[in-house]
Amino acid sequence: MQTKSLLQEFPPALPPPKEDFTIPKLRFSKLQFFLRLICITVALSVMFMCAFQKLNSIFEEGIATHIQNLLFSPTNQKSLGGRISAVAFGTLPTYSISEEAVISMPEIFYLPKNDIAHEIENDKKQTETELALLYSYDLSAVPKGFHPIIPTDASTADALALKNDTSYAVDMEKAAKDAKNLVTATTYDEPLVLIVHTHGTESFSSETPYYSDTFNHPRSEDVSQNVVAVGKVLCDELNKRQIPTVHCETMHDKESYIAAYDRSAESIKHYLEKYPSIKYVFDVHRDSMIRSDLTKLRPVTLQNGKPCAQIMMIIGSDEKGAGDYPWEQNLALAVGIQQELSSKNAGIARKLYLRGASYNQQYAAHGLLLEIGSCGNTLAEAKEAARAFAYAFEKTIKKD
Repeated sequence: MQTKSLLQEFPPALPPPKEDFTIPKLRFSKLQFFLRLICITVALSVMFMCAFQKLNSIFEEGIATHIQNLLFSPTNQKSLGGRISAVAFGTLPTYSISEEAVISMPEIFYLPKNDIAHEIENDKKQTETELALLYSYDLSAVPKGFHPIIPTDASTADALALKNDTSYAVDMEKAAKDAKNLVTATTYDEPLVLIVHTHGTESFSSETPYYSDTFNHPRSEDVSQNVVAVGKVLCDELNKRQIPTVHCETMHDKESYIAAYDRSAESIKHYLEKYPSIKYVFDVHRDSMIRSDLTKLRPVTLQNGKPCAQIMMIIGSDEKGAGDYPWEQNLALAVGIQQELSSKNAGIARKLYLRGASYNQQYAAHGLLLEIGSCGNTLAEAKEAARAFAYAFEKTIKKD
């Protein structure tokens, strides 16, 4: 039997058909051909012109000098190829912000934490140095027959510190909470504050750091020199802060010191009847701090770099028969102002003082007796303190 070969049993597969890879011919119209010819001609012309100008500048410079500049002239290109490219083709233009834009843009500086801490420490040391100079006093410079007026720090670091002359137990934490609810409004159309002076003839010491026996308790009926002038500054400052304030310039102790509070009570009631919108009455005084050896104390600190008298707020109560009235509201007001004073300047506020007498504080919704400075302070120092009080009062009743 005849056997078929493997080639006959399994014939080879047919080869795949050949693909036609012939690139089709591009056909251009005469117009297209003409336009392409123009573009190529212009491009070559520009290249030849640039090359000619570059060669011309190289010849003018000198080939040797040009090669030297190519290799050694300073450039922002580090590689030789980059240098050659920079010289051959020039560098890309650099763009900068215009001068006007630079002027209009704020400059922001970021200081490392160590630098900030260093600045704070320097400011602290400078303040300590200035305070040390403020409180320095040379007793040997006081002439014979005169008494010293010694600068002193009578402030408290605790905004809730209270000297309590009453038998009442006082919760100062509650007073601090009540102080947060003293906000009245942000704008006012009618008078809100009344400033009076029960002891309007109280005045201040001169710039001289000592005094004679004939000028022991300074008094003056000149309203430009006594405590009435301090009340005027306080009034002007409050009005400037859009807190409508009226100022009673009557010196109620001018005719009788003993009857002064009765007279000022009548003035307060008169103003409250005339302006029912008044909610705050401030009776502005200056304290008297004199030792048994006749040395006057000058409670003072620095406010905005200026000597500033220290302030004590006196809160009257109903303990001595003024009638039942919510004196705790006045305490809350004093605490609120005290906290603002302490936050702005830790050395300006003296300890709060609660007394048994009312000091006419029962007539208005809120009332305080302000001891702005003492007989040892100058008028300028008391005025500076009045400005500080106005700021603190505004912050107390206009909290955000």
